[in-house]
Amino acid sequence: MTLASLIRRASVVLAALFLTVALAACEEQGPGEQTGEAVDQTMEKAGDMAEEGAQKVEEGAQKVEEAAEDATKSSN
Repeated sequence: MTLASLIRRASVVLAALFLTVALAACEEQGPGEQTGEAVDQTMEKAGDMAEEGAQKVEEGAQKVEEAAEDATKSSN
C-alpha cells in the first residue's frame, strides 16, 4: 500500500465521518433536547412569576408605608 492510497482511504473515511455527523445534527430534537427546552421554559415562567410576586410585595409595602404616614399625620 502506497502513501497516496493510504491518504485517499483516510480522506474517504474522514469525509464519511463528517457527513454522518452533519446529518445527525440536522435530525429532529431528541428527548434530551425536548426535556431541556421544557426545563428552560419552566424556569423562565418561574422567574417571571417571582418577579411579579416581588413587584406585588413591593406595592403592598408601599401602601403600608403610605398608610402609616397618613396615620401619623392624622394623630398629630
